[in-house]
Amino acid sequence: MQTEPSSQVASDLSVQGGSGASTIQPWPVEAIRLAVDGSRLLPHRAEAVLVVRVGEPHGRARGGWRKDIHFDIQEGYAVFKEKCLSKFNEVLSTPEAVKRPIQLPENVGIYLKRARNDSQEKYVLLTPDNFTATLHHRWKLLTPGDLARIGDFRFEAFLYVQRVTPPEQFHRATAQRIQNARVQRMAYEATNSIAFDAIPAHHLDVIHARRPDGTAFEVPSDNTTSQAIALDQTREAMRREDDAAESTRQTGVVTLKFNGLWMPVEVDVISLRRAIGLPDHDIFTQGIFHQFNPTPATNPTMEDVDHLEDEEMQET
Repeated sequence: MQTEPSSQVASDLSVQGGSGASTIQPWPVEAIRLAVDGSRLLPHRAEAVLVVRVGEPHGRARGGWRKDIHFDIQEGYAVFKEKCLSKFNEVLSTPEAVKRPIQLPENVGIYLKRARNDSQEKYVLLTPDNFTATLHHRWKLLTPGDLARIGDFRFEAFLYVQRVTPPEQFHRATAQRIQNARVQRMAYEATNSIAFDAIPAHHLDVIHARRPDGTAFEVPSDNTTSQAIALDQTREAMRREDDAAESTRQTGVVTLKFNGLWMPVEVDVISLRRAIGLPDHDIFTQGIFHQFNPTPATNPTMEDVDHLEDEEMQET
């Protein structure tokens, strides 16, 4: 009573052999045979479109490098996996992979998309035990229209890889993160007996607010930080000059009209400037825009890699 079901399962998972096994040409659509029970036999040869993606399996990774793999189904999963890994070695030499190196995860596996509309959460991890059965499931879903369009038994397989050095997770400089960074800066100032003025202090608060959580506070040795410090030093020097000018009171004569008569009146220059909303110094010959000399750049120009996005690499 159980002979027929067992025979049917064996037929479902069988691979088309015979004379077709000796040819290296892709099987034609007309060569599809049916088993005795009417099920469709797997062809001898197949073609996989391997997509190498950066990300985690069953996640939301997109894009990737595409490579075609021709193989004999009878060779089994081990040979198919080795061919996939050899294609990964080809990907390593591409410009994008050289710029941002990738590597295989510790437990590398090949995933198969069993149905056309399957999301990544439904991709199947291939193993030696389910390799033929999974291919047979995909094969049975192909319609005559699919076969006429693609010509061969083609399916998509996926290899998920990792970046050699994962990029740091930067954050937006929200008000709360800036406040937390300010506390870190004040603790750093107290420990090292230093005090940052307004401009570099605000700059340091913002850049540390964007850094990953748990990053120790430090003063970067980049061009922007050095310029912020120099800018504040210039501002402080100007303030001292203004204080000195105020101590040596400057006066000037202005003409005012009293009761229809124009009269010269001596006034304090700084007081007059403040009264009409001007700074204490001469804005035409003095001030930060006239006196500030930018510090020479100490860091070389480099390419911005922090904001690059993975782009789909269409290679075969």
